[in-house]
Amino acid sequence: MLRGASALVALTGIVGGVAWQRQRASEALESEPIAEPWAELGPQGHWLRPNLRGARMVVPDRPHRVEEARMSERRAKMRRTRRFSVSTNADRLRMGEITAAPAPGVTRLVAIGDSVTFGWGVEVEDCFPALLQAELLRRGHNVEVLNAGVPGQHPQAMGSWINHIAPRYGVSGVIFSRRVAFNSPNPVQDYADALRNGQRGLPNARFQLILPPISRFDAGSLTANPAGEGGLIRQKLPDMPLLDLTDTFRAAQGERGYGLKATKTGKLALVNFATGEVLTEATPDGRDLPWAICEALDADDALREPLMFDSGHPDAEGFVVYAQAVADQLEAGGWFSA
Repeated sequence: MLRGASALVALTGIVGGVAWQRQRASEALESEPIAEPWAELGPQGHWLRPNLRGARMVVPDRPHRVEEARMSERRAKMRRTRRFSVSTNADRLRMGEITAAPAPGVTRLVAIGDSVTFGWGVEVEDCFPALLQAELLRRGHNVEVLNAGVPGQHPQAMGSWINHIAPRYGVSGVIFSRRVAFNSPNPVQDYADALRNGQRGLPNARFQLILPPISRFDAGSLTANPAGEGGLIRQKLPDMPLLDLTDTFRAAQGERGYGLKATKTGKLALVNFATGEVLTEATPDGRDLPWAICEALDADDALREPLMFDSGHPDAEGFVVYAQAVADQLEAGGWFSA
């Protein structure tokens, strides 16, 4: 997930925005900067800009690799793109304005995470937090769900926001939605430390950990993804309920659409899951998607994974599945018991 988020960060100018702004006028994928450093979260903290009004975003509409986001000649040739807009409130959240405290009788929850919680690639009404709120209201729970998702966000900044910012809003429940950043020196410990830091700011709040679904186009999950991620987290955070949504998405996807499979010869194959047909094979390239598979995907709009639009983010239909599964988990955990 972090690999995909890093590519998107480079693409949209969240980090290194000056260089991106200089290129925007001549490059095919043009997006407006939507984030900036935020001192309240520490020296490395960044968050969404406040009071954005329909910032334009243009992103790949297929699985891609980091270089495609960084190399202008590759971006210019990319045919499959999607567009969405980003608006934020005065509190730097991707949603409408909120009051300092929830209305009487309303339970205020916060969904915090990276680009998946933010709703990368979809409009605000199709984001997971908005859909979760709608689903819980439909089930008779008087709740409000804040969207504290930020593309490329690191667990430490998430924990800092929960500790320092969330108490201002009367939050009584936290849905912490992110996978472990395995490229850091002590990834699982860093993840656990971020959660504990957040708990110190909200000692009476409920916490629910969510591992977003792994795409069938995530090359790293077939080549170098550390095994037992959920188990490693549970060892460090035994008191925290955890839901990994990968199996939920696999069940909803069934044997349809396209994705990657590892071959007996050590290659990655682009496969039609409904028929088993292999469209192309390529040599793995670390955790990145091989160029040959990128080119095959760009040539044919029909080569899609159900519920996901790239190698790390659900589409609007996928976010419905995401929200319903989280709502089930919260109910099963007794979050709304009298």
